[in-house]
Amino acid sequence: MAPQIQDPLLPPGSLILVIAANGLIASHIVDQLLHYGYNVRGTVRDLTRCSWMLPLFQSRHPDVKFSLIEIPDIEAPGCYDDALRDVSAVIQTAAINIFTDDPTIISRSVTANLNILSSAAAANKSGAQIRRVVFTSSSWAVMFPTPNTPANLTTATYNTTAEIALRDPNTPKEARPVLTYVAAKTRAEQEAWAWARENRDAGFDVNTVLPATCIGPVLAPTDQQYPTTAGYVRSLYEGVNAEVFEWLDPQWYVDVRDAARLHVAAAVLEGVESERIFAWAEPYTWVGVAKVLEETMGRKVPIMLRDRGEDLTKPPMERSVGLLKRLQCEGYERFEVSVRENIRSYYPEGTS
Repeated sequence: MAPQIQDPLLPPGSLILVIAANGLIASHIVDQLLHYGYNVRGTVRDLTRCSWMLPLFQSRHPDVKFSLIEIPDIEAPGCYDDALRDVSAVIQTAAINIFTDDPTIISRSVTANLNILSSAAAANKSGAQIRRVVFTSSSWAVMFPTPNTPANLTTATYNTTAEIALRDPNTPKEARPVLTYVAAKTRAEQEAWAWARENRDAGFDVNTVLPATCIGPVLAPTDQQYPTTAGYVRSLYEGVNAEVFEWLDPQWYVDVRDAARLHVAAAVLEGVESERIFAWAEPYTWVGVAKVLEETMGRKVPIMLRDRGEDLTKPPMERSVGLLKRLQCEGYERFEVSVRENIRSYYPEGTS
């Protein structure tokens, strides 16, 4: 039986559309929506490549409905016409392309966000009842991690340095893919908010969720392999991609299940309207990750890590904790549990 949600705007049984449903965060969003009794339609670019999702979620949640629809190009006008049928809320998790220095990624990311907003508004004018559109943003859309530098963040804080650095011809080429990703996330979120302010008659509220580094279990490790940040834990344990840890500074983490729950809250809870929700649990370091890995797996990690200090920023956390409690959670999952369950996704008990 699905757990009871406190004051839902959308009752269990409602249909929620999750865009790019095969990603790390998105797959957990699907899982949590089904857990709370919602039906889910997921979009993917390639049905054949993502066919593993159907048996996975049908076996985990046999009492609710999960389906997939193929949308190869989320920038194409009209691409959501079929996907939005009978939908009550939309969660847009897609990134156009992660870590490329192609400058068009920024404008294309904006186009993708505005496309789903205009499509949802048009659907409502034609009789649909879409009540929420939620976007997955990023902690880096707030600021870059800066160890040992105190900062008090607010819901109005945006990362303005990425686009400035991209305009600087002296910015190293190797830095540009990350800067482009961050600039795209930031600009796409800002343009979504601008659209929402100018289209208050669209019939739905817009919310954004800003996950920190996501750690925690991987639902389908064979099919998802090294999915974004959760894959870094596996890389550290296996001693691959060592260069990543030369530039990954200490920052905040969140268990991917909590990040997913906050997307659920943004989509279905009463009174969650026009909010930037910080999915940040607590600060962490990769030295700390290594310690938990060594305690869990019984051997030292093969990558040498240097002490890079600690993240001293203070995000607005009270709202997110309150939303988790409305979903029958005590608060954020502990760091040690997230790291342990991440590596055990790949190496179950008795293997190393």
